[in-house]
Amino acid sequence: MIASIYRKLIPSTLRDKIYKLLLGQIMFFVRNFKAYANGFLLNIFGWLLPATEKRKAYAFIGRHGIVSCPGEFMLKYKSVNIEVLRDATNGMPYVMHHGRKLYFPASYDDQKLTTLYRSLIIEQDIESAHRYVTSYDELSGKTLLDIGSAEGIFSLDTIEYTKHVYLFECEEFWIDSLNATFAPWKDKVTIIRKYVGDKSEGNFTTIDDFMKDKSVDDLFLKMDIEGAEKSALKGANQTLKNGKNSRLAVCVYHRDEDPAYISGLMQSHRYKTQFTNGYIYWANRLSKGVVRCQN
Repeated sequence: MIASIYRKLIPSTLRDKIYKLLLGQIMFFVRNFKAYANGFLLNIFGWLLPATEKRKAYAFIGRHGIVSCPGEFMLKYKSVNIEVLRDATNGMPYVMHHGRKLYFPASYDDQKLTTLYRSLIIEQDIESAHRYVTSYDELSGKTLLDIGSAEGIFSLDTIEYTKHVYLFECEEFWIDSLNATFAPWKDKVTIIRKYVGDKSEGNFTTIDDFMKDKSVDDLFLKMDIEGAEKSALKGANQTLKNGKNSRLAVCVYHRDEDPAYISGLMQSHRYKTQFTNGYIYWANRLSKGVVRCQN
């Protein structure tokens, strides 16, 4: 009732401002109270307990607040200067990433792009729980299935190593920037405008159906698809069963059950599995970030 009266008396534009200035911060604190409390306590008293990765992550949150990749390594990125450039021919913004142009959607302003790019390079730091590989040499001569490619930073980082790259991306706003980023390698990069799941219909395909007329050996599957990883792996049963000399890097932090389920599933296919070091903070909890697999 009070909420109803509040909405009637206060104009929506003013409610939005109040939310952004006050209520939004309060709600964020409430939703993440457990992490704040654990972080505060472990930052002060953690030295009394055996050091574990999870306790270190909470202590970092206690010192620096909520971040997705809690770890001392990320602090070095706060001072990194990111220069946003604009392409004179297509008007799209880009950054120079390891000497190569990484494009973003034309609608992105400098602040949004800078924030996103900083988070991307933090995620792929060698010490990050979100890092897909220990070395890019792992992709030498392999066919990369970049499932959930988004801006394509991982494929760009490994473009000189891979035999061919399939970028699975169905979100329309990424397509132009992907085409621009990979124009120099258009002969070895194919954009697949499909979601990946456990059945092929409409905008969806399965890995098994996609790989029907292709070799399933020497593959590298990278999956970061917002919690749909389990479904995508179910649709890759034959590829995983029959493929040789293959590797995977699968995000497992989106759902509570994914670390145990996905690592167990890959072990049932006789893959060796290993979680990345550290933790990801996601959906108000700490979770293992990526499981790396090889057969």
